[in-house]
Amino acid sequence: MRIKSQSATWAGIVTLVATITLGFVGTYLFLMWRAGRATWLVYLLTAPFFAVGALLGFFGLRGLIRLLRFGHWHLEVAGSGGVLGQPMRVTLFPGREVTPSGEIQCDLRCLRVTVVNGGKNQSMDTKTLWESSWKVTSSTILKEMGLNLSLPLPASGQATSQDSPSGGGIKWQLTVRIPMPGMSDEPVFDIPVGSR
Repeated sequence: MRIKSQSATWAGIVTLVATITLGFVGTYLFLMWRAGRATWLVYLLTAPFFAVGALLGFFGLRGLIRLLRFGHWHLEVAGSGGVLGQPMRVTLFPGREVTPSGEIQCDLRCLRVTVVNGGKNQSMDTKTLWESSWKVTSSTILKEMGLNLSLPLPASGQATSQDSPSGGGIKWQLTVRIPMPGMSDEPVFDIPVGSR
């Protein structure tokens, strides 16, 4: 099974939201200026929306630049995922050939995601149940060969589960930090983990 990194998906969505936000705020300010109603109060009321749009634009464009520079990352997982208490063998495939400038940092976490205030104003509360970090040395990661990783799954952990359609439950997440000159890449993967 191949799992696509989350960062590739979110970069486009964040950039789209930022563009829409900045477009609405800019159009509103332009129309108020043309009508001669652009007072300090109008600028004060629109400043937070402009700041949020600019911040989203910064992170969205940064994500798109990473995507253009490194391409999509995929994680090849054998079968239907890992099993608690056994090391999980996976292969990390880049979108194009990548040469890290140092050691690759891997972080594996087991998270409990709880939906708070269900309905229109719902939010997610995330608690880390277990985590492990290790470093891997690699010269060049080829697009065809990838990088083999061994994920240490604890015997006492919890299997992946989903409590509700809203996204709560137990989730295993692998973050791989690949140092590069100028801008590092950090693909994130949700990994299915079952019990024995």
